[in-house]
Amino acid sequence: MKKLLIAIDGPSASGKGTLAKKIAAHFELPYLNTGALYRLVALRVLERKIDQNNFEKFIPELVANISENDLENEILFGEDVGSVASIVAKNPKLRAALFDFQRDFAHSKKGAVLDGRDTTTVIAPDADFKFFVTADVEIRAQRRFKQLQTNYEEILAQLKKRDENDLNRQDAPLKIAPDAHLIDNGNLSIFDGFQKILSIIKS
Repeated sequence: MKKLLIAIDGPSASGKGTLAKKIAAHFELPYLNTGALYRLVALRVLERKIDQNNFEKFIPELVANISENDLENEILFGEDVGSVASIVAKNPKLRAALFDFQRDFAHSKKGAVLDGRDTTTVIAPDADFKFFVTADVEIRAQRRFKQLQTNYEEILAQLKKRDENDLNRQDAPLKIAPDAHLIDNGNLSIFDGFQKILSIIKS
């Protein structure tokens, strides 16, 4: 199979990660959740009690020695870490520090599947296929609530805040690439969303 690079963007809890993993498994491609990189930095900021608004001098140590296992740590996907991630991700120096890691991953020999906020616009604008997966914030909050079983109103507020941060940051904001396929995942099952993306790639 020829090299295949697929980039998937979308807001938090839109289901893009689940779909990206299924697409990666289907085509036997390496998978990277780029948002997990920022969540890992956020976790390291929290663990080391570093000021999340004043962490630039710590960036070299915060981005050092990132492994696949680090990015699969369940703790990364809690809303507390997510809230800090949306703050640190606004920092241009941090984004620059993580840029090469993501580009190198995207351009591995076989290709890759990446998901995040700026994979279609910044990290892999040359992707063979680009998708923007979205859903209404209330639907996303319900999904995250079912997953975490914590306070729904708090989850909804955190997601709205994350959307605001992601859409309005100066450096690489969340936006739909002009040539991306828009997938409204609000009323689709995982299977239906997967089939929709697959049919676009195969066509």
